[in-house]
Amino acid sequence: MSNIQAINNDHFNKTARDYDAFPQALEMTKHGYAAILEEFKAATSEEHVKNATVLDFGCGSGLCAFKVAADVKHLVGIDASIGMLEHMNHKLHTQEENTGIRDKIKTVNHLISMEQPLPEPEYSQYLKGEDAGFDLVYSTYVLHHIEDVQGVIDVLSKTLKKDGWLIIVDFENTGKGHGHGHGHGHGHGHGHAHAQTQTHGEGCKRRDGNNEESDKTHQTAHEFFKGEGGKAVDYVAHKDGFKPEEFEEMYRKAGLVDVSAKHCFGTHLTMHNKSVWVDFMVVKGRRA
Repeated sequence: MSNIQAINNDHFNKTARDYDAFPQALEMTKHGYAAILEEFKAATSEEHVKNATVLDFGCGSGLCAFKVAADVKHLVGIDASIGMLEHMNHKLHTQEENTGIRDKIKTVNHLISMEQPLPEPEYSQYLKGEDAGFDLVYSTYVLHHIEDVQGVIDVLSKTLKKDGWLIIVDFENTGKGHGHGHGHGHGHGHGHAHAQTQTHGEGCKRRDGNNEESDKTHQTAHEFFKGEGGKAVDYVAHKDGFKPEEFEEMYRKAGLVDVSAKHCFGTHLTMHNKSVWVDFMVVKGRRA
């Protein structure tokens, strides 16, 4: 386990019980899960979505997983943070609103690798056999926490069925201000910030390069990833965010086709009384 992975695990284990109370976590979840479902539905049929087996990589406390699970047949949530998974399972089995999805969701505490993308018995259950793999693998606000992003994309692409889709939502580096934050995440949003959303419209639409809110903003997600006293947080690996073309190239290197990346939404987040505009993108690709 890398040092930053250990730091991430410690951070999210400690914050798991309070995570859902962070306003930005709920705001980012709303847009994140909508983007995942929108892109998946656009790529396949309604019947396929309804019968899909899905992997949520870095499921955290289940904020996105609970939403996506309602639209699919079965969802596996995987996370390296045992604290996050314990909180997710507690909510799943105690909150009345989750009654309808309890039998659809399975959680797995695991740090993925090419040698062991899933542990046993899940490896044999989901990744062995003629029709093995997931119809959809997705991740929301996680990859910026991971040093070896290409390595993770390579592993996740191998867990897809033929014609399965890998869809990721994460911070977009638009090149404005100080840059947008890359980082490693186990869920949705980072830190104790408040969201004041001003989106670029419903759904995920390609940036037109002339967004008034974003152009006016002099701060970026790089500033968002600063903690008390202005010191950069140590649990984020990519504090400047990802450029869409970078992700597209990583997808292609992993052997995926029909690859596309586009701007998804933007929002103001307030950290330590400083309002920061951040942009997000959605990236997708298919296993040929």
